Amino acid sequence: MKKLLLAATVAAMGVSAAQAAPTLYGKLNVSLDQVDNHDFQGNDVTELSSHSSRIGVKGEEKLTDNLSAVYQAEWAVSTDGAGSDTDWSTRNRFLGLKWADIGTLKAGQYDSYFKTAAGSAQDIFNDHTRLDMGKVLHGEERLKNVIGFETDKKLLGGVQFNIMAQQGENTASEYTTEDRDSFGDAISTSLSYDNKDLGLALAIAANMGVQGDYAAYSLKDVESDAVRVTGSYNFKAAGLPGLTLGALWQQAELSDSPSAAVLAAAKLKSAAASLEEQAMAVTAAYKFANTPWTVKAEYITAETTATGVKDRTIDQYGLGVDYHFNKQARMYGVLASQERDWETGVGKDDTMTVFGLGMEYNF
Repeated sequence: MKKLLLAATVAAMGVSAAQAAPTLYGKLNVSLDQVDNHDFQGNDVTELSSHSSRIGVKGEEKLTDNLSAVYQAEWAVSTDGAGSDTDWSTRNRFLGLKWADIGTLKAGQYDSYFKTAAGSAQDIFNDHTRLDMGKVLHGEERLKNVIGFETDKKLLGGVQFNIMAQQGENTASEYTTEDRDSFGDAISTSLSYDNKDLGLALAIAANMGVQGDYAAYSLKDVESDAVRVTGSYNFKAAGLPGLTLGALWQQAELSDSPSAAVLAAAKLKSAAASLEEQAMAVTAAYKFANTPWTVKAEYITAETTATGVKDRTIDQYGLGVDYHFNKQARMYGVLASQERDWETGVGKDDTMTVFGLGMEYNF
Protein backbone atom coordinates (compact mmCIF):
# COMPACT_ATOMS: atom_id res chain seq x y z
CA MET A 1 0.00 0.00 0.00
CA LYS A 2 2.83 2.35 0.90
CA LYS A 3 4.54 1.58 -2.42
CA LEU A 4 1.30 2.35 -4.26
CA LEU A 5 0.92 5.71 -2.50
CA LEU A 6 4.56 6.54 -3.21
CA ALA A 7 4.10 5.70 -6.90
CA ALA A 8 0.97 7.86 -7.09
CA THR A 9 2.78 10.76 -5.42
CA VAL A 10 5.74 10.52 -7.81
CA ALA A 11 3.35 10.36 -10.80
CA ALA A 12 1.46 13.45 -9.57
CA MET A 13 4.73 15.34 -9.11
CA GLY A 14 5.71 14.40 -12.66
CA VAL A 15 2.47 15.83 -14.07
CA SER A 16 2.88 19.07 -12.08
CA ALA A 17 6.46 19.45 -13.23
CA ALA A 18 5.41 19.05 -16.86
CA GLN A 19 2.91 21.90 -16.61
CA ALA A 20 4.18 25.43 -17.22
CA ALA A 21 4.02 27.59 -14.11
CA PRO A 22 2.12 30.89 -14.43
CA THR A 23 4.14 34.11 -14.44
CA LEU A 24 3.44 36.64 -11.71
CA TYR A 25 4.03 40.19 -12.92
CA GLY A 26 3.12 43.74 -12.09
CA LYS A 27 3.98 47.41 -11.99
CA LEU A 28 3.92 50.05 -9.27
CA ASN A 29 3.99 53.65 -10.49
CA VAL A 30 3.60 56.59 -8.15
CA SER A 31 4.43 60.29 -8.45
CA LEU A 32 4.16 63.55 -6.55
CA ASP A 33 2.57 66.14 -8.85
CA GLN A 34 1.90 69.84 -8.50
CA VAL A 35 -1.17 70.53 -10.64
CA ASP A 36 -1.95 74.19 -11.22
CA ASN A 37 -5.52 74.97 -12.32
CA HIS A 38 -6.49 71.30 -12.07
CA ASP A 39 -10.20 72.10 -12.49
CA PHE A 40 -9.78 74.92 -15.06
CA GLN A 41 -11.25 77.31 -12.52
CA GLY A 42 -8.01 78.62 -11.04
CA ASN A 43 -7.58 76.08 -8.23
CA ASP A 44 -4.30 74.26 -7.54
CA VAL A 45 -3.64 70.90 -5.91
CA THR A 46 -0.68 68.78 -4.85
CA GLU A 47 -1.30 65.09 -5.60
CA LEU A 48 0.37 61.83 -4.73
CA SER A 49 -0.93 59.67 -7.54
CA SER A 50 -0.84 56.03 -8.56
CA HIS A 51 -0.62 55.64 -12.34
CA SER A 52 -2.23 52.40 -13.55
CA SER A 53 -0.34 50.28 -11.03
CA ARG A 54 -1.21 46.61 -11.44
CA ILE A 55 -0.56 43.00 -10.58
CA GLY A 56 -1.38 39.95 -12.66
CA VAL A 57 -0.72 36.38 -13.66
CA LYS A 58 -0.27 35.06 -17.18
CA GLY A 59 0.89 31.90 -18.83
CA GLU A 60 0.89 29.45 -21.68
CA GLU A 61 0.27 25.71 -21.41
CA LYS A 62 1.06 23.36 -24.28
CA LEU A 63 -1.88 21.11 -25.20
CA THR A 64 -0.49 19.50 -28.36
CA ASP A 65 2.61 20.03 -30.49
CA ASN A 66 0.97 22.97 -32.26
CA LEU A 67 -1.73 24.14 -29.82
CA SER A 68 -1.44 25.89 -26.44
CA ALA A 69 -3.81 27.37 -23.90
CA VAL A 70 -3.02 31.01 -23.01
CA TYR A 71 -4.39 33.10 -20.17
CA GLN A 72 -4.02 36.37 -18.31
CA ALA A 73 -5.74 37.95 -15.32
CA GLU A 74 -4.79 41.46 -14.20
CA TRP A 75 -5.98 43.71 -11.38
CA ALA A 76 -5.40 47.37 -10.55
CA VAL A 77 -3.45 48.25 -7.40
CA SER A 78 -3.83 51.60 -5.67
CA THR A 79 -0.24 52.47 -4.76
CA ASP A 80 -1.32 55.71 -3.08
CA GLY A 81 -4.45 54.24 -1.50
CA ALA A 82 -6.83 56.47 -3.44
CA GLY A 83 -7.60 57.99 -6.81
CA SER A 84 -8.10 56.35 -10.19
CA ASP A 85 -6.46 53.01 -9.35
CA THR A 86 -9.20 51.24 -7.40
CA ASP A 87 -7.76 48.21 -5.62
CA TRP A 88 -8.54 44.92 -7.38
CA SER A 89 -10.62 46.50 -10.13
CA THR A 90 -10.43 44.58 -13.40
CA ARG A 91 -7.88 45.27 -16.08
CA ASN A 92 -6.88 42.99 -18.98
CA ARG A 93 -7.93 39.36 -18.64
CA PHE A 94 -8.63 36.56 -21.11
CA LEU A 95 -8.53 32.85 -21.82
CA GLY A 96 -7.60 31.59 -25.25
CA LEU A 97 -5.99 29.15 -27.67
CA LYS A 98 -2.73 29.73 -29.52
CA TRP A 99 -1.86 27.94 -32.76
CA ALA A 100 1.90 27.89 -33.35
CA ASP A 101 3.01 30.30 -36.11
CA ILE A 102 -0.64 31.03 -37.00
CA GLY A 103 -2.38 33.09 -34.32
CA THR A 104 -4.23 33.37 -31.03
CA LEU A 105 -7.95 33.33 -30.25
CA LYS A 106 -8.84 35.14 -27.00
CA ALA A 107 -12.05 35.75 -25.05
CA GLY A 108 -12.47 38.14 -22.12
CA GLN A 109 -11.82 41.83 -21.40
CA TYR A 110 -8.77 43.59 -22.78
CA ASP A 111 -7.52 46.67 -24.63
CA SER A 112 -9.13 47.36 -27.99
CA TYR A 113 -6.91 46.92 -31.04
CA PHE A 114 -7.64 50.56 -31.86
CA LYS A 115 -6.00 51.50 -28.56
CA THR A 116 -2.97 49.22 -28.89
CA ALA A 117 -2.27 50.55 -32.41
CA ALA A 118 -0.71 53.49 -30.55
CA GLY A 119 2.42 52.13 -28.92
CA SER A 120 4.84 53.63 -26.42
CA ALA A 121 6.38 55.82 -29.13
CA GLN A 122 3.07 57.70 -29.55
CA ASP A 123 1.78 57.77 -25.94
CA ILE A 124 4.95 58.68 -24.07
CA PHE A 125 3.09 59.67 -20.89
CA ASN A 126 0.97 56.51 -21.00
CA ASP A 127 -0.94 55.74 -17.77
CA HIS A 128 -0.25 59.13 -16.13
CA THR A 129 -3.44 60.18 -14.35
CA ARG A 130 -3.31 63.72 -15.75
CA LEU A 131 -1.33 63.31 -18.99
CA ASP A 132 -2.46 60.04 -20.54
CA MET A 133 -3.41 60.43 -24.20
CA GLY A 134 -6.99 59.48 -23.33
CA LYS A 135 -7.36 62.82 -21.53
CA VAL A 136 -7.17 64.54 -24.92
CA LEU A 137 -8.45 62.26 -27.66
CA HIS A 138 -10.98 59.50 -28.32
CA GLY A 139 -10.31 55.77 -28.51
CA GLU A 140 -8.44 54.61 -25.39
CA GLU A 141 -10.88 51.87 -24.34
CA ARG A 142 -10.56 48.46 -22.70
CA LEU A 143 -13.54 46.42 -23.92
CA LYS A 144 -15.61 43.87 -22.03
CA ASN A 145 -17.28 40.76 -23.44
CA VAL A 146 -14.98 40.43 -26.45
CA ILE A 147 -13.67 37.64 -28.65
CA GLY A 148 -10.54 38.48 -30.60
CA PHE A 149 -8.09 36.88 -33.00
CA GLU A 150 -4.48 37.98 -33.52
CA THR A 151 -2.27 36.54 -36.27
CA ASP A 152 1.28 35.55 -35.45
CA LYS A 153 3.77 38.15 -36.77
CA LYS A 154 5.77 35.33 -38.38
CA LEU A 155 2.79 34.27 -40.49
CA LEU A 156 2.82 37.35 -42.74
CA GLY A 157 6.44 38.47 -42.52
CA GLY A 158 6.07 41.06 -39.77
CA VAL A 159 2.53 42.09 -40.68
CA GLN A 160 -0.07 41.37 -37.99
CA PHE A 161 -3.85 41.43 -38.37
CA ASN A 162 -6.09 41.70 -35.30
CA ILE A 163 -9.87 41.72 -35.04
CA MET A 164 -12.12 41.87 -31.98
CA ALA A 165 -15.90 41.40 -31.76
CA GLN A 166 -17.77 42.76 -28.74
CA GLN A 167 -21.10 41.44 -27.57
CA GLY A 168 -23.24 44.35 -26.40
CA GLU A 169 -25.30 42.22 -23.98
CA ASN A 170 -28.01 44.90 -23.80
CA THR A 171 -25.60 47.65 -22.73
CA ALA A 172 -26.63 50.28 -25.29
CA SER A 173 -25.99 53.80 -24.05
CA GLU A 174 -28.47 56.65 -24.06
CA TYR A 175 -26.66 58.08 -27.07
CA THR A 176 -27.69 55.47 -29.63
CA THR A 177 -30.88 54.38 -31.37
CA GLU A 178 -29.50 50.88 -32.06
CA ASP A 179 -29.94 47.72 -29.98
CA ARG A 180 -26.83 46.03 -28.58
CA ASP A 181 -27.91 42.43 -28.07
CA SER A 182 -26.09 40.40 -30.74
CA PHE A 183 -22.70 38.98 -31.66
CA GLY A 184 -20.27 41.67 -32.78
CA ASP A 185 -22.30 44.74 -31.84
CA ALA A 186 -18.93 46.52 -31.90
CA ILE A 187 -15.78 45.73 -33.86
CA SER A 188 -12.19 46.83 -33.24
CA THR A 189 -9.50 45.89 -35.73
CA SER A 190 -5.93 46.75 -36.70
CA LEU A 191 -3.26 45.96 -39.25
CA SER A 192 0.33 46.58 -38.19
CA TYR A 193 3.88 46.16 -39.44
CA ASP A 194 6.92 46.04 -37.16
CA ASN A 195 10.50 45.70 -38.43
CA LYS A 196 13.06 46.15 -35.67
CA ASP A 197 15.98 45.88 -38.09
CA LEU A 198 14.65 48.87 -40.03
CA GLY A 199 13.45 50.60 -36.86
CA LEU A 200 10.05 51.07 -38.46
CA ALA A 201 6.60 50.43 -36.98
CA LEU A 202 3.32 51.26 -38.75
CA ALA A 203 -0.34 50.58 -37.92
CA ILE A 204 -3.83 51.39 -39.12
CA ALA A 205 -6.83 50.65 -36.89
CA ALA A 206 -10.59 51.09 -36.94
CA ASN A 207 -13.50 50.96 -34.51
CA MET A 208 -17.11 50.35 -35.55
CA GLY A 209 -19.81 50.95 -32.96
CA VAL A 210 -17.36 50.96 -30.05
CA GLN A 211 -18.36 52.92 -26.96
CA GLY A 212 -15.82 55.66 -26.26
CA ASP A 213 -15.30 59.11 -24.73
CA TYR A 214 -15.04 62.67 -26.07
CA ALA A 215 -13.06 64.80 -23.62
CA ALA A 216 -14.08 68.15 -25.11
CA TYR A 217 -17.74 67.63 -24.21
CA SER A 218 -17.28 65.18 -21.28
CA LEU A 219 -19.26 62.57 -23.24
CA LYS A 220 -18.66 59.00 -22.07
CA ASP A 221 -19.43 55.59 -23.60
CA VAL A 222 -20.76 57.00 -26.86
CA GLU A 223 -21.10 54.46 -29.70
CA SER A 224 -18.60 55.67 -32.29
CA ASP A 225 -16.80 54.84 -35.53
CA ALA A 226 -13.15 55.81 -35.79
CA VAL A 227 -9.97 55.31 -37.78
CA ARG A 228 -6.39 55.68 -36.46
CA VAL A 229 -3.03 55.72 -38.27
CA THR A 230 0.24 55.52 -36.33
CA GLY A 231 3.93 55.24 -37.07
CA SER A 232 7.33 55.40 -35.40
CA TYR A 233 10.94 55.34 -36.57
CA ASN A 234 14.05 54.45 -34.60
CA PHE A 235 16.97 56.29 -36.19
CA LYS A 236 19.51 53.66 -35.14
CA ALA A 237 19.28 52.08 -38.60
CA ALA A 238 20.07 55.51 -40.09
CA GLY A 239 23.18 55.96 -37.98
CA LEU A 240 21.64 58.04 -35.18
CA PRO A 241 21.08 55.62 -32.28
CA GLY A 242 18.92 56.75 -29.40
CA LEU A 243 16.45 58.93 -31.33
CA THR A 244 12.87 57.75 -31.92
CA LEU A 245 10.08 59.78 -33.50
CA GLY A 246 6.40 58.88 -33.33
CA ALA A 247 3.21 60.19 -34.93
CA LEU A 248 -0.54 59.56 -34.83
CA TRP A 249 -3.57 60.80 -36.74
CA GLN A 250 -7.18 59.81 -36.17
CA GLN A 251 -10.80 60.74 -36.78
CA ALA A 252 -13.87 59.70 -34.78
CA GLU A 253 -17.60 60.34 -35.13
CA LEU A 254 -20.88 59.11 -33.66
CA SER A 255 -22.17 55.81 -35.04
CA ASP A 256 -25.85 56.72 -34.60
CA SER A 257 -27.78 59.91 -34.04
CA PRO A 258 -28.42 60.56 -30.33
CA SER A 259 -31.67 62.10 -29.22
CA ALA A 260 -32.03 65.86 -29.04
CA ALA A 261 -32.79 65.67 -25.30
CA VAL A 262 -29.54 63.83 -24.56
CA LEU A 263 -27.51 66.25 -26.64
CA ALA A 264 -29.17 69.21 -24.94
CA ALA A 265 -28.22 67.74 -21.57
CA ALA A 266 -24.64 67.57 -22.83
CA LYS A 267 -24.88 71.28 -23.73
CA LEU A 268 -25.09 70.50 -27.43
CA LYS A 269 -27.81 71.31 -29.91
CA SER A 270 -29.72 68.58 -31.70
CA ALA A 271 -27.67 69.33 -34.81
CA ALA A 272 -24.67 67.95 -32.96
CA ALA A 273 -25.49 64.51 -34.32
CA SER A 274 -22.68 65.56 -36.66
CA LEU A 275 -20.21 65.47 -33.75
CA GLU A 276 -16.73 64.68 -35.05
CA GLU A 277 -13.24 64.68 -33.56
CA GLN A 278 -9.94 64.93 -35.44
CA ALA A 279 -6.70 64.47 -33.53
CA MET A 280 -2.99 64.16 -34.09
CA ALA A 281 0.15 63.60 -32.03
CA VAL A 282 3.86 64.11 -32.64
CA THR A 283 6.42 62.71 -30.18
CA ALA A 284 10.17 62.37 -29.81
CA ALA A 285 12.45 60.50 -27.43
CA TYR A 286 16.24 60.48 -27.19
CA LYS A 287 18.25 58.03 -25.09
CA PHE A 288 21.76 59.25 -24.40
CA ALA A 289 24.30 56.59 -25.33
CA ASN A 290 25.93 54.70 -22.46
CA THR A 291 23.89 56.59 -19.86
CA PRO A 292 20.66 55.88 -17.97
CA TRP A 293 19.07 59.13 -19.21
CA THR A 294 16.24 59.54 -21.73
CA VAL A 295 14.49 62.80 -22.64
CA LYS A 296 11.15 62.93 -24.43
CA ALA A 297 8.63 65.44 -25.73
CA GLU A 298 5.08 65.39 -27.10
CA TYR A 299 2.45 67.53 -28.71
CA ILE A 300 -1.14 66.24 -28.93
CA THR A 301 -4.13 68.13 -30.26
CA ALA A 302 -7.79 67.20 -30.71
CA GLU A 303 -10.45 69.36 -32.37
CA THR A 304 -14.10 68.48 -31.83
CA THR A 305 -16.64 69.97 -34.25
CA ALA A 306 -20.41 69.83 -34.61
CA THR A 307 -23.01 71.63 -36.66
CA GLY A 308 -24.46 74.58 -34.80
CA VAL A 309 -21.91 74.78 -31.99
CA LYS A 310 -18.47 76.36 -31.65
CA ASP A 311 -15.47 74.10 -32.25
CA ARG A 312 -13.53 72.94 -29.20
CA THR A 313 -9.79 72.23 -29.18
CA ILE A 314 -7.55 70.57 -26.59
CA ASP A 315 -3.77 71.01 -26.93
CA GLN A 316 -1.31 69.16 -24.72
CA TYR A 317 2.43 69.86 -24.55
CA GLY A 318 4.79 67.73 -22.52
CA LEU A 319 8.45 67.24 -21.60
CA GLY A 320 9.81 64.28 -19.69
CA VAL A 321 13.11 62.98 -18.32
CA ASP A 322 13.68 59.33 -17.37
CA TYR A 323 16.54 57.87 -15.33
CA HIS A 324 16.67 54.09 -15.74
CA PHE A 325 18.39 52.23 -12.91
CA ASN A 326 17.85 49.00 -14.86
CA LYS A 327 15.13 47.38 -16.99
CA GLN A 328 12.79 47.20 -14.01
CA ALA A 329 13.18 50.55 -12.22
CA ARG A 330 13.16 54.16 -13.31
CA MET A 331 12.78 57.62 -11.83
CA TYR A 332 11.14 60.29 -13.94
CA GLY A 333 10.14 63.90 -14.09
CA VAL A 334 7.38 65.53 -16.15
CA LEU A 335 6.49 69.10 -17.06
CA ALA A 336 3.36 69.47 -19.17
CA SER A 337 0.41 71.71 -19.88
CA GLN A 338 -3.05 71.19 -21.33
CA GLU A 339 -4.99 74.02 -22.95
CA ARG A 340 -8.75 74.09 -23.58
CA ASP A 341 -9.83 76.94 -25.81
CA TRP A 342 -13.43 77.06 -24.56
CA GLU A 343 -12.60 77.53 -20.85
CA THR A 344 -13.18 81.27 -20.74
CA GLY A 345 -15.12 83.64 -18.57
CA VAL A 346 -15.10 84.84 -14.98
CA GLY A 347 -13.26 82.48 -12.63
CA LYS A 348 -11.98 80.22 -15.40
CA ASP A 349 -8.50 79.55 -16.74
CA ASP A 350 -7.87 77.69 -19.99
CA THR A 351 -4.48 76.11 -19.08
CA MET A 352 -3.65 73.32 -16.64
CA THR A 353 0.03 72.79 -15.77
CA VAL A 354 1.56 69.66 -14.25
CA PHE A 355 5.01 69.31 -12.69
CA GLY A 356 5.81 65.94 -11.19
CA LEU A 357 8.49 63.54 -9.94
CA GLY A 358 7.84 59.82 -9.80
CA MET A 359 9.13 56.28 -9.75
CA GLU A 360 8.08 53.13 -11.60
CA TYR A 361 9.06 49.57 -10.77
CA ASN A 362 8.18 46.56 -12.94
CA PHE A 363 8.38 43.00 -11.72
